[in-house]
Amino acid sequence: MIDIMDASRYLVFLSYHKLRGSLTPLKLQKLLYLAQGWSYVWDNRPLFQNEFEAWQYGPVNVEVYEYYKRYGRAEIPESEGRFIPRMDDDARETLDAVWERYCSSSAFELVELTHTQKPWIKAYSDNVGIKNSEIKSYFQSTY
Repeated sequence: MIDIMDASRYLVFLSYHKLRGSLTPLKLQKLLYLAQGWSYVWDNRPLFQNEFEAWQYGPVNVEVYEYYKRYGRAEIPESEGRFIPRMDDDARETLDAVWERYCSSSAFELVELTHTQKPWIKAYSDNVGIKNSEIKSYFQSTY
């Protein structure tokens, strides 16, 4: 398990050094949510302890939002991913696989994807946070 900010830094690193692709704050949020879900499928554990809120444009982790909001709709600069955090092999493999699968998707394609998934739908309609237990249940039952 790793800290969500370390996971975000590693995704920024990947966006410049492995299968280069655009990475905005909005896209980063969706990738972190998807990585959390896939971690439950592949490793039967969370990638990080942090949880998400159900915002209009999909799942959002407030800590990540507060840090990267200064970039608005622009790409997150390479300098935000210059230090590769230490992490276990499972975490690295999950983030690598999520980046490889979704790097060519636009932020809004990922918004549309998360809008079809039960954890966001339920939390958004009930105006509550997205529990990791809901992400786990959904991803393990769907994939």
